[in-house]
Amino acid sequence: MRIDKHAYGEDYNKERNDKIVKIASIAVCLVIIFTIGILAWALPQPTYSEYEKRDLNQMPEFSIESLFKGEYTLGVELAYADTFAFREQFVKFQAQIEEARGIRVEGAAIYGPVPGNTPDEDDVIPPSSETSTDSEAPNSQTSSSENISQPDNTQTSQSDSSEVSSEVSSESSSSEPVDDGAQGETVAGIFVYKGIGFELFGGSKKAADYYASVINKYGDAFGSGVNVYSMIIPKHAEFYPFPRKYQNLSNSEKDSIDYIYSQLDSDVITVDAYSVLEAHSNEYVYFNTDHHWTGLGAYYAYTAFMQSAGLSYYDYDSYTKHIIEPFRGTLYAGTNDQSMYNNPDYVEWCEFPVSNRTYQYNKGDLSNYFGSSVMHGYAKGANSYGVFLGGDFPLTVIKTDVNNGRKLVIIKESYGNAPATYIAAGFEETYVVDERYYDGNIVDLVNSRGITDVLIINNCAAANTNFHIANIESLLTQSYSGAIAYSEG
Repeated sequence: MRIDKHAYGEDYNKERNDKIVKIASIAVCLVIIFTIGILAWALPQPTYSEYEKRDLNQMPEFSIESLFKGEYTLGVELAYADTFAFREQFVKFQAQIEEARGIRVEGAAIYGPVPGNTPDEDDVIPPSSETSTDSEAPNSQTSSSENISQPDNTQTSQSDSSEVSSEVSSESSSSEPVDDGAQGETVAGIFVYKGIGFELFGGSKKAADYYASVINKYGDAFGSGVNVYSMIIPKHAEFYPFPRKYQNLSNSEKDSIDYIYSQLDSDVITVDAYSVLEAHSNEYVYFNTDHHWTGLGAYYAYTAFMQSAGLSYYDYDSYTKHIIEPFRGTLYAGTNDQSMYNNPDYVEWCEFPVSNRTYQYNKGDLSNYFGSSVMHGYAKGANSYGVFLGGDFPLTVIKTDVNNGRKLVIIKESYGNAPATYIAAGFEETYVVDERYYDGNIVDLVNSRGITDVLIINNCAAANTNFHIANIESLLTQSYSGAIAYSEG
Protein backbone atom coordinates (compact mmCIF):
# COMPACT_ATOMS: atom_id res chain seq x y z
CA MET A 1 0.00 0.00 0.00
CA ARG A 2 1.41 3.29 -1.01
CA ILE A 3 1.27 6.35 1.38
CA ASP A 4 0.91 9.83 -0.04
CA LYS A 5 3.48 11.65 2.13
CA HIS A 6 2.64 15.00 0.62
CA ALA A 7 -1.05 14.74 1.62
CA TYR A 8 -0.08 13.50 5.09
CA GLY A 9 2.23 16.48 5.52
CA GLU A 10 -0.51 18.96 4.61
CA ASP A 11 -2.91 17.41 7.15
CA TYR A 12 -0.24 17.51 9.82
CA ASN A 13 0.59 21.16 9.13
CA LYS A 14 -3.10 22.13 9.12
CA GLU A 15 -3.68 20.41 12.47
CA ARG A 16 -0.61 22.08 13.95
CA ASN A 17 -1.65 25.53 12.68
CA ASP A 18 -5.14 25.06 14.11
CA LYS A 19 -3.64 24.25 17.51
CA ILE A 20 -1.41 27.31 17.35
CA VAL A 21 -4.38 29.54 16.49
CA LYS A 22 -6.43 28.08 19.37
CA ILE A 23 -3.60 28.47 21.86
CA ALA A 24 -2.93 32.03 20.67
CA SER A 25 -6.62 32.92 20.94
CA ILE A 26 -6.81 31.54 24.47
CA ALA A 27 -3.63 33.39 25.39
CA VAL A 28 -4.94 36.69 24.00
CA CYS A 29 -8.22 36.27 25.90
CA LEU A 30 -6.37 35.48 29.13
CA VAL A 31 -4.07 38.47 28.67
CA ILE A 32 -7.08 40.76 28.11
CA ILE A 33 -8.92 39.35 31.13
CA PHE A 34 -5.90 39.61 33.43
CA THR A 35 -5.00 43.08 32.09
CA ILE A 36 -8.52 44.38 32.72
CA GLY A 37 -8.48 42.73 36.15
CA ILE A 38 -5.18 44.36 37.08
CA LEU A 39 -6.28 47.75 35.74
CA ALA A 40 -9.52 47.47 37.73
CA TRP A 41 -7.46 47.43 40.92
CA ALA A 42 -4.67 49.78 39.81
CA LEU A 43 -6.67 52.59 38.22
CA PRO A 44 -8.73 55.08 40.27
CA GLN A 45 -12.17 53.66 41.00
CA PRO A 46 -15.02 55.62 39.35
CA THR A 47 -17.95 56.42 41.62
CA TYR A 48 -20.48 57.71 39.08
CA SER A 49 -21.48 56.77 35.54
CA GLU A 50 -22.14 59.90 33.50
CA TYR A 51 -23.58 57.79 30.67
CA GLU A 52 -26.01 55.81 32.87
CA LYS A 53 -26.64 58.71 35.31
CA ARG A 54 -26.22 56.60 38.44
CA ASP A 55 -23.84 55.95 41.35
CA LEU A 56 -21.63 52.91 40.86
CA ASN A 57 -21.26 50.09 43.37
CA GLN A 58 -18.08 50.36 45.45
CA MET A 59 -16.03 47.69 47.20
CA PRO A 60 -17.78 46.66 50.43
CA GLU A 61 -16.17 46.66 53.85
CA PHE A 62 -15.10 43.17 54.93
CA SER A 63 -16.61 41.47 57.95
CA ILE A 64 -16.91 37.82 58.97
CA GLU A 65 -20.67 38.16 59.26
CA SER A 66 -21.09 39.60 55.74
CA LEU A 67 -18.75 36.92 54.36
CA PHE A 68 -20.78 34.01 55.77
CA LYS A 69 -24.05 35.62 54.69
CA GLY A 70 -22.71 35.93 51.16
CA GLU A 71 -23.16 39.70 51.23
CA TYR A 72 -19.44 40.44 50.96
CA THR A 73 -18.82 38.27 47.90
CA LEU A 74 -21.94 39.66 46.23
CA GLY A 75 -20.73 43.20 46.99
CA VAL A 76 -17.32 42.45 45.49
CA GLU A 77 -18.98 41.02 42.39
CA LEU A 78 -21.20 44.10 41.96
CA ALA A 79 -18.31 46.48 42.60
CA TYR A 80 -16.07 44.74 40.09
CA ALA A 81 -18.88 44.69 37.50
CA ASP A 82 -19.34 48.46 37.96
CA THR A 83 -15.72 49.57 38.06
CA PHE A 84 -13.68 47.47 35.63
CA ALA A 85 -11.41 49.39 33.28
CA PHE A 86 -13.05 51.16 30.34
CA ARG A 87 -16.51 50.07 31.54
CA GLU A 88 -18.10 53.39 30.55
CA GLN A 89 -16.92 52.98 26.96
CA PHE A 90 -18.14 49.36 26.83
CA VAL A 91 -21.58 50.32 28.17
CA LYS A 92 -21.90 53.13 25.66
CA PHE A 93 -20.87 50.78 22.82
CA GLN A 94 -23.39 48.16 23.99
CA ALA A 95 -26.17 50.78 24.00
CA GLN A 96 -25.24 51.78 20.45
CA ILE A 97 -25.41 48.14 19.33
CA GLU A 98 -28.79 47.59 21.02
CA GLU A 99 -30.19 50.79 19.54
CA ALA A 100 -29.02 49.72 16.09
CA ARG A 101 -31.07 46.50 16.46
CA GLY A 102 -34.29 48.42 17.10
CA ILE A 103 -36.38 50.59 14.86
CA ARG A 104 -35.68 54.31 14.78
CA VAL A 105 -37.62 55.74 11.89
CA GLU A 106 -36.02 58.86 10.50
CA GLY A 107 -34.61 60.04 13.84
CA ALA A 108 -37.55 59.94 16.28
CA ALA A 109 -38.68 57.77 19.18
CA ILE A 110 -41.52 57.60 21.71
CA TYR A 111 -40.69 56.07 25.08
CA GLY A 112 -43.87 55.02 26.90
CA PRO A 113 -47.38 56.45 27.37
CA VAL A 114 -48.37 60.07 27.86
CA PRO A 115 -48.06 60.82 31.62
CA GLY A 116 -50.70 62.36 33.83
CA ASN A 117 -54.46 62.02 33.84
CA THR A 118 -56.24 60.40 30.93
CA PRO A 119 -59.40 62.49 30.47
CA ASP A 120 -62.78 60.99 29.68
CA GLU A 121 -64.75 62.49 26.84
CA ASP A 122 -66.55 64.89 29.18
CA ASP A 123 -63.35 65.77 31.03
CA VAL A 124 -61.56 67.43 28.12
CA ILE A 125 -60.66 71.11 28.51
CA PRO A 126 -62.33 73.11 25.74
CA PRO A 127 -59.97 75.02 23.44
CA SER A 128 -59.27 78.58 24.50
CA SER A 129 -61.12 81.21 22.54
CA GLU A 130 -57.79 82.99 22.19
CA THR A 131 -56.10 79.95 20.64
CA SER A 132 -56.17 79.71 16.87
CA THR A 133 -55.99 76.16 15.54
CA ASP A 134 -54.09 77.46 12.53
CA SER A 135 -51.45 79.29 14.55
CA GLU A 136 -47.88 78.28 13.94
CA ALA A 137 -45.26 77.44 16.52
CA PRO A 138 -42.16 79.64 16.50
CA ASN A 139 -38.92 78.63 14.90
CA SER A 140 -36.83 76.03 16.69
CA GLN A 141 -34.55 77.21 19.46
CA THR A 142 -31.04 78.41 18.98
CA SER A 143 -28.12 77.22 21.07
CA SER A 144 -27.09 80.62 22.28
CA SER A 145 -28.61 83.70 23.84
CA GLU A 146 -26.07 86.12 22.41
CA ASN A 147 -28.57 87.76 20.06
CA ILE A 148 -31.21 88.46 22.69
CA SER A 149 -32.55 91.98 22.48
CA GLN A 150 -32.78 93.52 25.95
CA PRO A 151 -33.39 97.00 27.37
CA ASP A 152 -30.31 99.12 27.86
CA ASN A 153 -30.79 100.07 31.49
CA THR A 154 -29.71 97.84 34.35
CA GLN A 155 -33.22 97.76 35.78
CA THR A 156 -36.39 98.26 33.79
CA SER A 157 -39.48 99.86 35.26
CA GLN A 158 -42.90 98.28 35.05
CA SER A 159 -44.15 100.74 32.44
CA ASP A 160 -41.03 100.46 30.31
CA SER A 161 -41.09 96.65 30.32
CA SER A 162 -44.67 95.97 29.31
CA GLU A 163 -43.69 95.21 25.75
CA VAL A 164 -41.29 92.45 26.79
CA SER A 165 -43.90 90.09 28.21
CA SER A 166 -46.71 90.87 25.80
CA GLU A 167 -44.93 90.85 22.47
CA VAL A 168 -45.54 88.05 20.02
CA SER A 169 -42.55 86.78 18.13
CA SER A 170 -42.46 88.41 14.75
CA GLU A 171 -40.07 85.74 13.56
CA SER A 172 -42.71 83.00 13.80
CA SER A 173 -43.56 81.47 10.48
CA SER A 174 -47.17 81.62 9.33
CA SER A 175 -46.85 78.45 7.27
CA GLU A 176 -46.97 74.78 8.24
CA PRO A 177 -43.63 73.54 9.67
CA VAL A 178 -41.59 71.80 7.01
CA ASP A 179 -41.85 68.01 7.32
CA ASP A 180 -38.39 66.80 6.38
CA GLY A 181 -39.30 63.18 7.01
CA ALA A 182 -37.81 62.97 10.49
CA GLN A 183 -39.70 60.58 12.76
CA GLY A 184 -40.04 60.43 16.53
CA GLU A 185 -39.91 57.84 19.27
CA THR A 186 -41.58 57.88 22.73
CA VAL A 187 -40.13 56.28 26.45
CA ALA A 188 -42.11 56.78 29.68
CA GLY A 189 -43.97 59.71 28.22
CA ILE A 190 -40.78 61.04 26.60
CA PHE A 191 -40.85 61.89 22.92
CA VAL A 192 -37.46 62.10 21.21
CA TYR A 193 -37.20 64.06 17.99
CA LYS A 194 -33.99 65.14 16.28
CA GLY A 195 -31.92 64.58 19.41
CA ILE A 196 -34.29 66.55 21.69
CA GLY A 197 -36.45 65.04 24.44
CA PHE A 198 -39.97 66.27 25.16
CA GLU A 199 -42.45 65.43 27.90
CA LEU A 200 -45.91 64.88 26.47
CA PHE A 201 -48.81 66.59 28.20
CA GLY A 202 -52.07 64.88 29.10
CA GLY A 203 -54.04 66.96 31.59
CA SER A 204 -57.76 66.91 32.35
CA LYS A 205 -60.58 69.26 33.29
CA LYS A 206 -61.00 67.43 36.60
CA ALA A 207 -57.37 68.02 37.61
CA ALA A 208 -57.52 71.63 36.39
CA ASP A 209 -60.64 72.27 38.48
CA TYR A 210 -58.93 70.76 41.53
CA TYR A 211 -55.85 72.93 41.05
CA ALA A 212 -57.93 76.11 40.64
CA SER A 213 -59.94 75.32 43.77
CA VAL A 214 -56.75 74.90 45.82
CA ILE A 215 -55.27 78.17 44.58
CA ASN A 216 -58.54 79.91 45.46
CA LYS A 217 -58.17 78.57 49.00
CA TYR A 218 -54.90 80.52 49.23
CA GLY A 219 -56.70 83.69 48.23
CA ASP A 220 -59.32 83.03 50.91
CA ALA A 221 -56.70 82.19 53.56
CA PHE A 222 -54.78 85.47 53.25
CA GLY A 223 -57.40 88.00 52.23
CA SER A 224 -56.52 91.49 51.07
CA GLY A 225 -53.42 91.83 53.29
CA VAL A 226 -51.31 89.47 51.18
CA ASN A 227 -50.92 89.38 47.38
CA VAL A 228 -51.45 85.84 46.03
CA TYR A 229 -50.06 85.05 42.55
CA SER A 230 -50.45 82.00 40.34
CA MET A 231 -47.89 81.27 37.64
CA ILE A 232 -48.20 78.15 35.46
CA ILE A 233 -45.30 77.36 33.15
CA PRO A 234 -45.73 75.66 29.75
CA LYS A 235 -43.15 73.04 28.80
CA HIS A 236 -40.99 72.54 25.75
CA ALA A 237 -43.39 70.48 23.59
CA GLU A 238 -45.88 73.36 23.67
CA PHE A 239 -43.69 75.58 21.48
CA TYR A 240 -41.56 73.26 19.37
CA PRO A 241 -42.51 73.41 15.65
CA PHE A 242 -43.37 69.74 15.10
CA PRO A 243 -44.65 68.65 11.70
CA ARG A 244 -48.43 68.16 11.59
CA LYS A 245 -48.19 64.37 12.11
CA TYR A 246 -46.85 64.94 15.66
CA GLN A 247 -48.82 67.98 16.75
CA ASN A 248 -51.58 65.91 18.39
CA LEU A 249 -49.27 63.78 20.53
CA SER A 250 -49.45 66.31 23.35
CA ASN A 251 -52.55 68.20 24.49
CA SER A 252 -52.63 72.00 24.49
CA GLU A 253 -51.03 73.45 27.60
CA LYS A 254 -52.34 76.90 26.71
CA ASP A 255 -55.90 75.60 26.87
CA SER A 256 -55.20 74.12 30.31
CA ILE A 257 -53.52 77.27 31.63
CA ASP A 258 -56.24 79.56 30.26
CA TYR A 259 -58.94 77.34 31.74
CA ILE A 260 -57.32 77.25 35.21
CA TYR A 261 -56.84 81.02 35.19
CA SER A 262 -60.48 81.50 34.19
CA GLN A 263 -61.54 79.55 37.30
CA LEU A 264 -59.48 81.62 39.76
CA ASP A 265 -61.10 84.20 42.02
CA SER A 266 -60.46 87.89 41.47
CA ASP A 267 -58.20 88.10 44.53
CA VAL A 268 -55.65 85.76 42.87
CA ILE A 269 -53.27 87.57 40.49
CA THR A 270 -52.45 85.50 37.41
CA VAL A 271 -48.97 85.78 35.89
CA ASP A 272 -48.80 85.37 32.12
CA ALA A 273 -45.52 83.49 31.68
CA TYR A 274 -46.92 81.79 28.56
CA SER A 275 -46.83 84.88 26.34
CA VAL A 276 -43.30 85.91 27.21
CA LEU A 277 -41.98 82.36 26.70
CA GLU A 278 -43.85 82.09 23.41
CA ALA A 279 -42.32 85.38 22.27
CA HIS A 280 -38.82 84.02 22.96
CA SER A 281 -39.39 80.34 22.15
CA ASN A 282 -36.89 80.44 19.28
CA GLU A 283 -34.16 81.06 21.88
CA TYR A 284 -32.52 78.58 24.26
CA VAL A 285 -35.29 78.63 26.87
CA TYR A 286 -35.68 74.84 27.28
CA PHE A 287 -33.10 72.10 27.54
CA ASN A 288 -32.65 69.37 24.93
CA THR A 289 -32.04 66.53 27.39
CA ASP A 290 -33.74 67.68 30.61
CA HIS A 291 -37.39 68.31 31.53
CA HIS A 292 -36.65 71.72 33.09
CA TRP A 293 -36.36 75.08 31.44
CA THR A 294 -33.05 76.91 31.13
CA GLY A 295 -31.98 79.87 33.23
CA LEU A 296 -32.85 82.11 30.29
CA GLY A 297 -36.39 80.74 30.13
CA ALA A 298 -36.77 81.25 33.88
CA TYR A 299 -35.48 84.81 33.48
CA TYR A 300 -38.24 85.69 31.02
CA ALA A 301 -40.90 84.33 33.39
CA TYR A 302 -39.27 86.35 36.19
CA THR A 303 -39.81 89.53 34.20
CA ALA A 304 -43.51 88.68 33.84
CA PHE A 305 -43.86 88.10 37.58
CA MET A 306 -42.04 91.29 38.54
CA GLN A 307 -44.38 93.29 36.33
CA SER A 308 -47.38 91.66 38.01
CA ALA A 309 -45.88 92.49 41.40
CA GLY A 310 -45.25 96.12 40.40
CA LEU A 311 -41.48 95.79 40.78
CA SER A 312 -38.55 96.53 38.49
CA TYR A 313 -36.40 93.73 37.11
CA TYR A 314 -32.78 93.37 36.03
CA ASP A 315 -31.71 93.42 32.42
CA TYR A 316 -30.27 90.04 31.43
CA ASP A 317 -27.14 91.58 29.97
CA SER A 318 -26.35 93.20 33.34
CA TYR A 319 -25.71 89.84 35.07
CA THR A 320 -22.32 88.22 35.47
CA LYS A 321 -22.80 84.83 33.80
CA HIS A 322 -21.14 81.41 33.92
CA ILE A 323 -21.48 78.24 31.84
CA ILE A 324 -21.58 74.60 33.01
CA GLU A 325 -21.15 72.01 30.26
CA PRO A 326 -21.82 69.39 29.12
CA PHE A 327 -25.18 68.71 30.74
CA ARG A 328 -27.28 65.63 29.99
CA GLY A 329 -30.38 65.68 32.13
CA THR A 330 -33.44 63.70 33.20
CA LEU A 331 -34.88 63.02 29.74
CA TYR A 332 -31.62 61.49 28.62
CA ALA A 333 -31.36 59.52 31.87
CA GLY A 334 -34.86 58.13 31.31
CA THR A 335 -34.02 56.85 27.84
CA ASN A 336 -30.25 56.58 27.33
CA ASP A 337 -31.11 57.74 23.84
CA GLN A 338 -27.97 58.04 21.75
CA SER A 339 -29.25 61.00 19.72
CA MET A 340 -29.73 62.97 22.95
CA TYR A 341 -26.32 61.92 24.22
CA ASN A 342 -24.86 63.46 21.07
CA ASN A 343 -26.86 66.67 21.64
CA PRO A 344 -25.82 67.76 25.16
CA ASP A 345 -26.98 70.93 26.86
CA TYR A 346 -25.16 73.63 28.79
CA VAL A 347 -26.36 75.50 31.86
CA GLU A 348 -25.91 79.25 31.91
CA TRP A 349 -26.32 80.77 35.35
CA CYS A 350 -26.19 84.33 36.61
CA GLU A 351 -24.54 85.56 39.79
CA PHE A 352 -27.01 86.87 42.36
CA PRO A 353 -26.84 90.67 41.97
CA VAL A 354 -27.39 91.84 45.58
CA SER A 355 -25.84 91.11 48.98
CA ASN A 356 -27.64 88.31 50.78
CA ARG A 357 -27.66 85.83 53.63
CA THR A 358 -29.08 82.46 52.62
CA TYR A 359 -30.14 79.53 54.82
CA GLN A 360 -31.53 76.12 54.02
CA TYR A 361 -33.25 73.32 55.92
CA ASN A 362 -32.83 69.58 55.49
CA LYS A 363 -35.76 67.36 54.71
CA GLY A 364 -37.82 66.38 57.73
CA ASP A 365 -36.23 68.84 60.16
CA LEU A 366 -37.28 72.48 60.19
CA SER A 367 -35.60 73.09 63.54
CA ASN A 368 -32.08 73.05 62.13
CA TYR A 369 -30.70 75.22 59.35
CA PHE A 370 -27.33 75.75 57.74
CA GLY A 371 -25.73 78.61 55.86
CA SER A 372 -25.92 78.28 52.10
CA SER A 373 -25.97 80.36 48.93
CA VAL A 374 -28.44 81.24 46.20
CA MET A 375 -26.27 79.92 43.38
CA HIS A 376 -24.19 76.72 43.58
CA GLY A 377 -21.54 77.04 40.91
CA TYR A 378 -19.90 73.70 41.77
CA ALA A 379 -22.84 71.77 40.23
CA LYS A 380 -21.81 69.63 37.29
CA GLY A 381 -22.73 66.69 35.10
CA ALA A 382 -26.23 65.27 35.47
CA ASN A 383 -26.81 67.54 38.49
CA SER A 384 -26.01 70.79 36.69
CA TYR A 385 -29.55 72.14 37.15
CA GLY A 386 -28.71 72.07 40.87
CA VAL A 387 -26.79 75.30 40.35
CA PHE A 388 -30.15 76.97 41.07
CA LEU A 389 -30.60 76.93 44.89
CA GLY A 390 -28.45 73.81 45.15
CA GLY A 391 -31.41 71.54 44.40
CA ASP A 392 -34.66 70.80 46.19
CA PHE A 393 -34.80 71.70 49.89
CA PRO A 394 -37.93 71.93 52.06
CA LEU A 395 -37.18 75.59 52.76
CA THR A 396 -34.64 78.12 51.53
CA VAL A 397 -34.53 81.57 53.17
CA ILE A 398 -32.88 84.44 51.27
CA LYS A 399 -32.43 87.76 53.10
CA THR A 400 -31.17 90.69 51.03
CA ASP A 401 -30.22 94.33 51.59
CA VAL A 402 -33.24 95.44 49.55
CA ASN A 403 -35.38 97.82 51.63
CA ASN A 404 -38.78 97.96 49.99
CA GLY A 405 -40.97 96.38 52.67
CA ARG A 406 -41.78 93.37 50.45
CA LYS A 407 -41.42 89.78 51.70
CA LEU A 408 -42.24 86.81 49.50
CA VAL A 409 -43.08 83.11 49.84
CA ILE A 410 -42.57 80.99 46.72
CA ILE A 411 -44.37 77.62 46.72
CA LYS A 412 -42.89 75.43 44.01
CA GLU A 413 -41.67 72.12 42.65
CA SER A 414 -38.28 71.94 40.91
CA TYR A 415 -39.42 74.20 38.04
CA GLY A 416 -39.49 77.04 40.55
CA ASN A 417 -35.82 76.77 41.52
CA ALA A 418 -34.43 78.76 38.60
CA PRO A 419 -36.87 81.73 38.68
CA ALA A 420 -36.49 81.99 42.47
CA THR A 421 -32.81 82.89 41.98
CA TYR A 422 -33.88 85.97 39.98
CA ILE A 423 -37.01 86.93 41.90
CA ALA A 424 -35.38 86.96 45.35
CA ALA A 425 -33.21 89.94 44.35
CA GLY A 426 -36.33 92.13 44.34
CA PHE A 427 -37.52 91.37 47.90
CA GLU A 428 -36.23 91.97 51.41
CA GLU A 429 -36.83 88.34 52.31
CA THR A 430 -37.79 85.34 50.20
CA TYR A 431 -38.94 81.98 51.57
CA VAL A 432 -38.74 79.25 48.93
CA VAL A 433 -40.97 76.34 49.95
CA ASP A 434 -40.88 72.99 48.16
CA GLU A 435 -44.41 71.57 48.40
CA ARG A 436 -43.06 68.00 48.25
CA TYR A 437 -40.85 68.24 51.34
CA TYR A 438 -42.03 71.12 53.52
CA ASP A 439 -44.09 69.89 56.49
CA GLY A 440 -44.87 73.25 58.06
CA ASN A 441 -48.04 75.31 57.93
CA ILE A 442 -47.88 77.99 55.27
CA VAL A 443 -50.38 80.27 57.01
CA ASP A 444 -48.25 80.27 60.16
CA LEU A 445 -45.15 81.03 58.08
CA VAL A 446 -46.85 83.96 56.34
CA ASN A 447 -48.22 85.42 59.57
CA SER A 448 -45.07 84.95 61.65
CA ARG A 449 -42.73 86.49 59.06
CA GLY A 450 -44.84 89.42 57.90
CA ILE A 451 -45.10 88.10 54.36
CA THR A 452 -46.61 90.49 51.81
CA ASP A 453 -46.64 88.27 48.70
CA VAL A 454 -47.22 84.57 47.97
CA LEU A 455 -46.32 83.11 44.56
CA ILE A 456 -47.44 79.59 43.63
CA ILE A 457 -45.46 78.44 40.61
CA ASN A 458 -45.78 75.11 38.83
CA ASN A 459 -45.15 73.68 35.40
CA CYS A 460 -48.34 72.78 33.55
CA ALA A 461 -47.95 69.03 34.11
CA ALA A 462 -47.60 69.51 37.88
CA ALA A 463 -50.67 71.76 37.86
CA ASN A 464 -52.56 68.79 36.41
CA THR A 465 -51.15 66.14 38.76
CA ASN A 466 -53.09 65.21 41.90
CA PHE A 467 -49.93 64.48 43.89
CA HIS A 468 -48.64 68.05 43.55
CA ILE A 469 -52.06 69.65 43.99
CA ALA A 470 -52.70 67.71 47.20
CA ASN A 471 -49.29 68.75 48.54
CA ILE A 472 -50.04 72.42 47.90
CA GLU A 473 -53.43 72.07 49.58
CA SER A 474 -51.97 70.33 52.65
CA LEU A 475 -49.62 73.27 53.31
CA LEU A 476 -52.65 75.26 54.46
CA THR A 477 -53.55 72.80 57.23
CA GLN A 478 -50.54 70.75 58.28
CA SER A 479 -48.66 71.53 61.52
CA TYR A 480 -45.01 72.38 62.07
CA SER A 481 -42.52 69.66 62.88
CA GLY A 482 -40.32 72.27 64.48
CA ALA A 483 -39.86 76.02 64.83
CA ILE A 484 -38.35 77.87 61.89
CA ALA A 485 -35.36 79.93 62.96
CA TYR A 486 -32.39 81.46 61.26
CA SER A 487 -29.56 83.76 62.03
CA GLU A 488 -30.13 87.48 61.57
CA GLY A 489 -26.43 87.96 61.00
